[in-house]
Amino acid sequence: MMELAYLPVHFYLKFQHSVFADTHPLFVLRSVLGKNLRSMCCIAHTEKCSSCMYNKTCAYAFIFETILSQDNTIQPGRNTASHPFSFTQNAKITDKGSIITSYDFTITLFGKAIEYLPYIYAAFVRAGKEGLFKSRIQYIVEDVTVSSNSILENSETIQVSHTPNTWKYNPDNTESKKGDVLVELLSPLRFKTAGKYTTEFNAEAFMLCLFRRMKTLCLLYGSGEEDMVYSRENDKLLLTDRNLIWQDYSHYSTRQKDAMALGGALGTFKLHGTFTPLDKALLDLSKVVNAGKNTNFGLGQLNVWQQWEN
Repeated sequence: MMELAYLPVHFYLKFQHSVFADTHPLFVLRSVLGKNLRSMCCIAHTEKCSSCMYNKTCAYAFIFETILSQDNTIQPGRNTASHPFSFTQNAKITDKGSIITSYDFTITLFGKAIEYLPYIYAAFVRAGKEGLFKSRIQYIVEDVTVSSNSILENSETIQVSHTPNTWKYNPDNTESKKGDVLVELLSPLRFKTAGKYTTEFNAEAFMLCLFRRMKTLCLLYGSGEEDMVYSRENDKLLLTDRNLIWQDYSHYSTRQKDAMALGGALGTFKLHGTFTPLDKALLDLSKVVNAGKNTNFGLGQLNVWQQWEN
């Protein structure tokens, strides 16, 4: 049994006037989210988050630093965990930039992070007063919705109590089905197979990517079985109709103080074969939480269409 509570929150931003998005908007929004959460929440400026006595209750430390002990068994060898949120967008932004007057996106919060939604809202309101991109054009948060319902009470306040969605995997609930699944990668999917990032992954590597994401999120922010593994005893899935390209986006890392490329596979492919209950559950979850690495930048956004044989 694996379980994860999550809450997709949709933000609508309105700029003062047209602005050239010279950097991918979600990369910028991720950066200003972290900056403003830290300025609002940190009360021990001389301490590192990893050793700060407040890090267990601090919204910034939990959402953006996401500290792990070195001896953890969920992500062994790491001292920071996968962040408890992912970004998705509706509008397509090119790698060369776009002129925009408004922008909407979804931030999906996992587990305890749902409780910190008021902090996240306040961080984006603050960022709007400072402005985005090189031109620093200001924006207002025009609306915030959960399940298509506005939660904005006034320009400074949102409703704070929400019932999250719950994803569950129970192997006894459904049967295996044979058929085809069309996968569309809406933003770059990046994960390593055979030690490198590539578009030439096979079906098993793709499903393992989805499985690792699911297991990590459930163990960190939900509940599940730590010894669970992904295995296929009989038929293998086949990856066909591969129509993928590699897409890079430029990102300036303030920690590394250097520009870096965040890229991955974009396009479509088909999976054919017998899909187990776990396979189907992984595909459904990945539409919500994204897949692969750097999902908190908006990467790994995907959609799937299923066609089962009678």
